[in-house]
Amino acid sequence: MLERRNSQRFKVGNGHFIIHSRNVGKIEDISLGGLCCSCINEDFDPGSEDKIDIRCLKNNMCLEEMGINILETEITSGASIFNVFTRICHLKFQKLTDDQIHQLNNFILQNAIGSRNFSASRIEYQVNHNI
Repeated sequence: MLERRNSQRFKVGNGHFIIHSRNVGKIEDISLGGLCCSCINEDFDPGSEDKIDIRCLKNNMCLEEMGINILETEITSGASIFNVFTRICHLKFQKLTDDQIHQLNNFILQNAIGSRNFSASRIEYQVNHNI
């Protein structure tokens, strides 16, 4: 997939999920602009201007009613358990309130793992400048 994110991507550990009206997905990576997740429902294809919740089991964080737009979905190759395939979904955040942007910023600061080539001030700058 063509890289479209203006904001830096961050990996998150296990226990970070999105919840959609009829599906659950594991967050693979996240940025201030969107996220990539893997879902187990091969029919998952919400339309534009849908909403998701983001849940973190580690610290009980919950970001609710996050506006999204699906950029692309793809079914992963290979067989899956019980003939259910994993779908990779690339979502863009849209129409977030100031409070949701602040919550997303905190989520990234508290849950990003691995190489942390960022600082709280850089994240805050991206939030304030809509990057």
